[in-house]
Amino acid sequence: MKALPALLCLLLLGMAPVRAADPDAPQTLPIIYDQPGEKYILRIDNRRYQVPYVTKEGVVRLMSAANYPRTKLRFDEYKRSLEDKAKAETLVNRAQSNVTRESDRVTRLRRSLESLRSQLALLRSQPNIDIRELQFLQEQIRITSASLASAEDMEAKAQSNLDKTKSSTESAFQRADKAREDYVAALDEYEKPLAAIRTIALTHGTAL
Repeated sequence: MKALPALLCLLLLGMAPVRAADPDAPQTLPIIYDQPGEKYILRIDNRRYQVPYVTKEGVVRLMSAANYPRTKLRFDEYKRSLEDKAKAETLVNRAQSNVTRESDRVTRLRRSLESLRSQLALLRSQPNIDIRELQFLQEQIRITSASLASAEDMEAKAQSNLDKTKSSTESAFQRADKAREDYVAALDEYEKPLAAIRTIALTHGTAL
C-alpha cells in the first residue's frame, strides 16, 4: 500500500508540462452600464451582473488601478519579441540543417574511403594482383580522399556559420524571455483588481 502514493507522485510528475503555456492576452476591462434605480449593470468575464450603486465607486477605482493600457503594451511587446524569436529560430534551424547535411556527407565519404582501403588491402593480399584493378582502386581512393577533405572543410564552415548565427540571434531569445517575464508580471498585477471586481459582482450582484 505504501507504494501507491509514490506511484501517484510519479504519475503526476510525468503529467506535468515541460514548459509553462504562453500567457494569453489580457482580458478587456469590465464595462459599467448606468440605469435607473438603485442598481447598475456590470459586465465582466462576458457575463452581466446587476450590482448596487453603492459599489460603483469602488469598482471604478479598481478599474483605474488595473491599468489596462500598460498591460496591453507589455503584451504587444511580448508578441513582437515572439515574432523576432521565431525568425531567429528559423535562421538557427537552417544553419543547423546545413551542419547536419555536411556532417552526413563527411560520414558517408569516410565510410566509402574505409571500404576502398579495405578492398585495396584485400587485393594486395592476393597471390595474383590485377594491376588495372589496383590502379582503379588507388584512383578511387585519391578521388574520395579529395572529396572527403573538401567535405570536411564545408562541414567546418557550416559549423562556424552555425556558431555565428547562434551568437547573433542570442539577443532575440533573451529579449523574448525578458518580454515574457515583464508581461507575466504586468498581467499578474492587472488581474488583482479584476479579481476584486469579480468578487464584488459575485458577492453583491445578481447574474443576468
